[in-house]
Amino acid sequence: MATPTTTVLPTLLRTVRMPSDFEGYVLIPLAEFGLSLDSPDLGVWLEGFAGRNKDAVGDFEITARGELKIMSPIGMPGDWHQAEIMTSLGVWAREAGGRAGDPTSAFWLVDGSLRGPDTWWMSAERWNSLPAEARKPFRAGVPDFLVEIVSSSNRESELEDKVEVYLQGGARLVWVINARLRRVTVYRAGAEPEILQDPDMLGGGDVLPGFAFNVRERIFDNVP
Repeated sequence: MATPTTTVLPTLLRTVRMPSDFEGYVLIPLAEFGLSLDSPDLGVWLEGFAGRNKDAVGDFEITARGELKIMSPIGMPGDWHQAEIMTSLGVWAREAGGRAGDPTSAFWLVDGSLRGPDTWWMSAERWNSLPAEARKPFRAGVPDFLVEIVSSSNRESELEDKVEVYLQGGARLVWVINARLRRVTVYRAGAEPEILQDPDMLGGGDVLPGFAFNVRERIFDNVP
């Protein structure tokens, strides 16, 4: 295998795959960097690549097709919405335990992809079961709870596939929040999705006992 390249955002326009029906990201085959999904040093390489380019673009992911996904910064109001739910979840987790985080923490999924949910929480039991080498530079395993917020760099049909892989990997509860449509789709392990139109409060149920989030006030009504 070729030695992985370390170029800072190389000019690869001939290999970039641009989605035809929405904006927000570009896709570059890992082969352009001398890598594949099977490369043992893929995570280390991506950590370095993201670090060198952190001031140029938004987040990075690896798709199950073996592509580097480079996403534009989330911008407003998406970053406000993400901060609202991350703050609420972090306060709850401080008392309940476990680890909460944002897209800067990505997870290797069962289909070989690397994804960074907008917000997540992992129980202390699940976190402590991970070997130390599986916790960085990117985490193995899937959090118990994840939140995805529909933005210009994704759409609900794409997020449905992403959520399915989360559930296959062991996620217990996933919220997909569409602020524009004032809708939340709730996914639970072993159950059919539940669509909530303009809900007021979202509860964590038995996955996050005692956690409640006022999605109407904090997200739906929090648009400039």
